[in-house]
Amino acid sequence: MKTDRRVRYTRMMLKQALLSLMLERPINRITVTEICARAEVNRATFYAHYKDPYDLLARIENELFEAIQASIRRGLSRSSLKEILTEICKSIQENGDLCRVIFSEHGDREFLSRVLNIAHAESMAFWQKMAPQAEPRALARLYEFFSHGSAGVIRSWVLSGMQDTPEEIAAFIERISAGGFAQVAGK
Repeated sequence: MKTDRRVRYTRMMLKQALLSLMLERPINRITVTEICARAEVNRATFYAHYKDPYDLLARIENELFEAIQASIRRGLSRSSLKEILTEICKSIQENGDLCRVIFSEHGDREFLSRVLNIAHAESMAFWQKMAPQAEPRALARLYEFFSHGSAGVIRSWVLSGMQDTPEEIAAFIERISAGGFAQVAGK
């Protein structure tokens, strides 16, 4: 079903209004009235699309999550960590304004970790093939370390203005990851 252009415009204005308010304060201090005033729509229009500010934020995050998930699937078809990370970073870069808000002090601290956990099963299976002698618990810890460390690097990259290319960030994370994997795999 195709969405009417006016509906898409209204939703875009509401999203932009919420994101701009989140640069100023946390979502729990943002009201529907403030979002509507900034978007220049009435409250009935807001409620025709969203339940509350949390619902609006969840939908914004889900759209980004789906875009990044599609990027990861494209990267997994190439089966290289660097290519997967490059795809993730490209999606994040394409949604830079949104990511700056999500990764800001008032944003969702767990969003990037959720994104990086998309590839958990695939990564664990790949590592198990590469190092069958490695203990599964050690590989699980390694994944936690990589996912949270990668999240920190990517968050820092976004908040500092994404001056490096997605390929450079991916290559950095891959280099660090390879060293950690070698330690756990005993190589």
